[in-house]
Amino acid sequence: MSNNPGNPDLALSAQRTGSLYAPFLRAPEASRNIFWVIFVAACGPLAAGVVFFGPRALAVAALSVLGAVATESFYYRVTRTPALLGRSHAVLTGLLLALTLPPFVPWYVPLVAAVFAILVGKALFGGVGHFLWQPALVGRLAVTVLFAPPLMSHSLLDRPAWPVLAQNRIILGDVEQVDASVKYRRWRGTMSGADALARPRPRELLRQLTQPVEDPPDSIVTTLRHMPPAWDLVCGAYGGGIGETCAAVIIVAGLYLVYRHYVRGHLPGMFILAAAVTAAIAPVRIGEGDQWLWLPVAAEGLEVGFIYVSYHLLSGEILLAAFFLATEMTSRPVTASGQMIFGVLCGAGAILLRLYLSFPIPTYATVLIVNTFTPLLDGLVRPRVFGQRRWWRLRRRDRKRG
Repeated sequence: MSNNPGNPDLALSAQRTGSLYAPFLRAPEASRNIFWVIFVAACGPLAAGVVFFGPRALAVAALSVLGAVATESFYYRVTRTPALLGRSHAVLTGLLLALTLPPFVPWYVPLVAAVFAILVGKALFGGVGHFLWQPALVGRLAVTVLFAPPLMSHSLLDRPAWPVLAQNRIILGDVEQVDASVKYRRWRGTMSGADALARPRPRELLRQLTQPVEDPPDSIVTTLRHMPPAWDLVCGAYGGGIGETCAAVIIVAGLYLVYRHYVRGHLPGMFILAAAVTAAIAPVRIGEGDQWLWLPVAAEGLEVGFIYVSYHLLSGEILLAAFFLATEMTSRPVTASGQMIFGVLCGAGAILLRLYLSFPIPTYATVLIVNTFTPLLDGLVRPRVFGQRRWWRLRRRDRKRG
């Protein structure tokens, strides 16, 4: 244990013994308390997932959390690594991992993902406070590579489609009981004899504007006509990961973390802003030829452009990654400037990978890629020591001397 007054463990010890080294700074919260508060906030998207995906969503979350805790406990017993002693971060990692998984995955997928998240994502680097990549996303990437078919679409469907419980079957319905014959656009008011309905994810429909398809859309408006209403995306009534779909709950939970100062608003704000700007300017292809539409936010009117950009932000993993995954305290940059750059890279990269590469988890992959450069960002934008010049001015002076 270090003698730094800002050390949460030292602060906890001081509260117990009644002593603390000068200059008597206000003690921060213990790390375990922070993890539990984030866990409670992440239960909001999980609850929304249970509403629209039923008990199977809760089962996937339980398996993921149990797998993470059991793996960390086993590793601690074998190696006696002090950094893995706390279980609160393992519980949080398991829950965040579950939020990224579909509700219809086989039982072994969350368990394998949890093992990779703890062993490869965290234990390999020394535990809490030492890892480079977001552990939950390491587990998600691992099962994406190992078990691609079960994660791409429902096994009972002959087309890429993701199920959601029908309006008359929410909470208690079985998302595995899908009525593939029902073609619908609006979730509200659509009833089914089976428990669940299925349709392509909005993210996949947007990808048709850049990827080669049999019947390419001739305009952005044509694509938007096949999208579910924006209300479905706000409340979460469409297929996707367990915690990815309900934009309203994710935003409220994320803003709560910002309010509690566990997350700086710089990172999620720049993440979402960069994603919106990139979606607004990234060219899309319309028609059967190679006709590219530049600046789609204004190509067919600002109203259409605004709706198009909104669908990019509300569909998929953008909001969940911005508030809960990219903001992991160990794998994000330390300084505010570094977090802003980090958010810009994540937001822009997520949209570019979504539009131009056929990768199953573009946003999560982008966060992992940018995590790799976190030490570099911390080094470039670290606070200036009093009396010393900025690093780029020093290099300029050295070149003049040479």
